[in-house]
Amino acid sequence: MKTTLRPLAVAIALINASSLMAADEPEVRELESVTISASRSETKVEEMPLHTTVISREEIARSPAQTLDQLLRNVPGMNFTGVPASQSDPTGHQTKMRGLGNAKVLVLLDGVPIHDPFYMTTQWFKVPLSNIERVEVVRGGNSSLWGNMAVGGVVNIVSKRVKDNAGEALVSVGSRGTANVAVSKNFAVSEALSFNLAADIYHTDGYQSTPSAYLWRFPNKRPVATENRNIQLTTYFKPSADLSGFLRLGYHVQDQQISYEHGSNVQRSPDLAASLTKTFEASSSLTTNLWAQYVKFEKYNGSTCYYQGGTSCLNNNSASLTPARVNDNIVESYTQYGHQRYREQGASVTYSKSFAGRWTGFQAGVDYRGLKAEDTERFYTTPSSPANPQGNFNSTTHGEGRQTFMGLFGQTRFFPLDPLEITLSARYDTWRISDRSNTRTTAAGVTTGGELPASEKSAFNPSLALRYELDERLSLRGAAYKAFRAPGFNNLTRTFGTGTSTTIANPDLAPETLTGWELGGDYRSGGVRFGATYFMYDIKDMIATYTARSGSAPAQVQLICGGAALPGCGGAAKYYTNDQDGRAHGVELTGNWRIRHNLSLDAWYTHTETYLTRHGSTVTDPVNVQLVAVPKDVASLGATWSPVEKLRTFAEIRYIGSMLLDTTSNSGSMRFGQGSNTIVNASANYAWSPSLDVFANVVNLFDREYSENAYTWNQPYNRTLSQPRALNAGVKLRF
Repeated sequence: MKTTLRPLAVAIALINASSLMAADEPEVRELESVTISASRSETKVEEMPLHTTVISREEIARSPAQTLDQLLRNVPGMNFTGVPASQSDPTGHQTKMRGLGNAKVLVLLDGVPIHDPFYMTTQWFKVPLSNIERVEVVRGGNSSLWGNMAVGGVVNIVSKRVKDNAGEALVSVGSRGTANVAVSKNFAVSEALSFNLAADIYHTDGYQSTPSAYLWRFPNKRPVATENRNIQLTTYFKPSADLSGFLRLGYHVQDQQISYEHGSNVQRSPDLAASLTKTFEASSSLTTNLWAQYVKFEKYNGSTCYYQGGTSCLNNNSASLTPARVNDNIVESYTQYGHQRYREQGASVTYSKSFAGRWTGFQAGVDYRGLKAEDTERFYTTPSSPANPQGNFNSTTHGEGRQTFMGLFGQTRFFPLDPLEITLSARYDTWRISDRSNTRTTAAGVTTGGELPASEKSAFNPSLALRYELDERLSLRGAAYKAFRAPGFNNLTRTFGTGTSTTIANPDLAPETLTGWELGGDYRSGGVRFGATYFMYDIKDMIATYTARSGSAPAQVQLICGGAALPGCGGAAKYYTNDQDGRAHGVELTGNWRIRHNLSLDAWYTHTETYLTRHGSTVTDPVNVQLVAVPKDVASLGATWSPVEKLRTFAEIRYIGSMLLDTTSNSGSMRFGQGSNTIVNASANYAWSPSLDVFANVVNLFDREYSENAYTWNQPYNRTLSQPRALNAGVKLRF
């Protein structure tokens, strides 16, 4: 208890000290209103009917976070762990909101998706913090505007815009070999033409994510070292008063060394995005967006084992591995090689018309997104001796397909009464997967599986949102919506793994669908802002995996595994299913108090309950029990203080409530969990001169050892530690 309360006491003392040292008279400054691009209706943030958060450039600068995913970790309702994306496999970069699972939050960069089109994860490495103007986080089902994946909400990242010929350079170094260099230069040729050239390199040697007491199980395991490299050229043009747009070309590389000598992930991705807006008159416009990307992904899963003599080499999963059998004869190998290529291209056209009067206007549009992907995997057995360090070839799998999405949407806003605004939106989507196959070839040359039939589905997703302004200080809001998430290539076409660890794609998966509603209110008075939101989601046909066994396995499992007895998979394999439903509901409270011109407090609290409401006989997760690794209660308290004009300091306390870790390993009703954790982060920025800032920050100030991942209760060696104390310091130069 003392360890938990100590950071809280320190932070409260800092805040109290800040209050005493502040000026005697408060000075209240109104924050500049921000128009939310993700609304597709140019709605101001204070007029949004859904719970919306804007992370400003100032807030990005004061945050101790070094990467975008960790910046979003401090947004109420976002369920990020303390493991940075740079420290985890990109195939598992989950963007979760309000207790929902993976691939249910749409992430955009200037209105263009930045998702890995194969795994449906987020490409965090493509967006350095140095080139972001603001981040818009809109919670709630947004499929009525954005279609697939906008189930839990939408995150829209807005890039910096060219305003002059200024340049900026940022250099920082930190704990564990972390270094960041980012340079950006504007070229304002004329009012009609300007350019921005930006480049950055982020490197970290990483930290050891396995608890030290269990490292003996993982011989020669190293931290994950990552290097992200980006270069981007953006051209902004405005040849006339009624025509404007931009063209962005980029090249991105993520190079990860994953834990072992032969473990690596290397992604190379050129991409482009373009936008053109034509204004016909003062009240109407037509905007066209185009984008494309190509991803080359080379993946090696490394491993090690302790050679015992003969043909015995024990790895971390070996039941007979004990401390007594640990030795210095360690064999390094890789167990899997993945060769993946995927292409994405898309376009959207949106017409917008505004009116004076009770009907304020409408938007209508159509968009398209096409994906083509192929994946080839080679699998190897554990080495039997140092003379054969790679092990024996086991099998290879191949999957490919083409997926297309098309949507037609409309939105309108009107005031039936002076204080009441109603927003109606709806979208019709169709998506199709075709030209696909899924095969497995054994070491003996026997191929199973084959071509798969095309599949096509559609969805209609409406939304109704209301905002009622009681007076200039207090407003109420509410919304009801429907949203969907179509299964991705990873679920539909990728078979991977060997033996009973084989996971087989299910070509017949249906989309997940959500129906939900929320109610909330916002209070603004002088320097005080407060918001409260209650939300309720029901999710149907949630995608999960289960173990299919010989004698009762689906036809596709039998086909890939070589027959009803599943001989090619050791008698069992994992298979995707839609056979479960879920619910998530909770409360989000947010507050900001600008006490004085140099002191402000920010606080938020979320209570989230998320659980299955139904499952089939094959799914083992219990019904009406909180899902693992999702704490019900999370809170944050932060203080920003400028004791002198040139110095800005920030400190925050983050509380992570208790959570369940394992609900399926015990046949009875026993559940396994962990207690709460409190983390303290801080930063300071000093304006050395008008063109030079010096900054420093720390994450996990008191070096709390904690984790936020699920693992089997009797396998604590699979626990993943969140980020330990990390220090970082640097300079920012404007030229």
